Amino acid sequence: MIKVNKSHASYETLKSLYSTEKDGRMKTRLLTIMYLYEGKTSVPVSKLVKQSDFTVRQNLHRWNARGYEGLKDIPHPEPEYKVSDSEMVEIDRVLKGKPSAVGFEQNNWTADILRQWIGRKFGKVVVMMTANRIMHRLNYSKTRAKKQNRDADVELVEAFRETVSKIAENKDEDTIIMYEDETIISSEPGATSVWTKVGSQAIVSTSGGSRRRKVIFGVVNPQNGDLITQLSDSGNTENFKDFLK
Repeated sequence: MIKVNKSHASYETLKSLYSTEKDGRMKTRLLTIMYLYEGKTSVPVSKLVKQSDFTVRQNLHRWNARGYEGLKDIPHPEPEYKVSDSEMVEIDRVLKGKPSAVGFEQNNWTADILRQWIGRKFGKVVVMMTANRIMHRLNYSKTRAKKQNRDADVELVEAFRETVSKIAENKDEDTIIMYEDETIISSEPGATSVWTKVGSQAIVSTSGGSRRRKVIFGVVNPQNGDLITQLSDSGNTENFKDFLK
């Protein structure tokens, strides 16, 4: 038999609590108790509040034990970390380099590699969940690495970007700036997500050697969305000029 402890509050008090409650979960729990106050059994109430019969009975037990306070969620304590603050500083330092620099045959950090390194360095056993929490605590997130040819002239690229920005700022009304780019469908595997400091871009060095691929040239007019594309066997100068024509 379903029995409700009505000594905690009257039905009118329940209605008042329900009308002023802002938390959605608490409103559902109060509504559950109101239905039970009205003499409904747990199965019909579960259908009305769209929760399982088990949940309805669980909320009833919580109400019977402590009333309104019993329906509130118990706050969970902050997770405890198995590493000290000084060890976190050392972990942050080593994460800025590559795993290969500390004895692992990998170029990018993963939670599993970090877990193993902590075991070697500090003699502490941490689980994968803890390793992931350490990453997040140090403000790391998973991002997709950007490929950059190791022979690229970074200063020249930045100078070109500044030149284009000035042209865009000073153009007249009759000038239309079209944005052009190419994408390559390649036999070379794509870059995967890696752990990097928030706000930092991971870089993967590439050989720049030959590989099987198709190149798609594309240009878009940002003012009206017009898009023009061309599929080519390679991204050489001749194909690029042909596309521009």
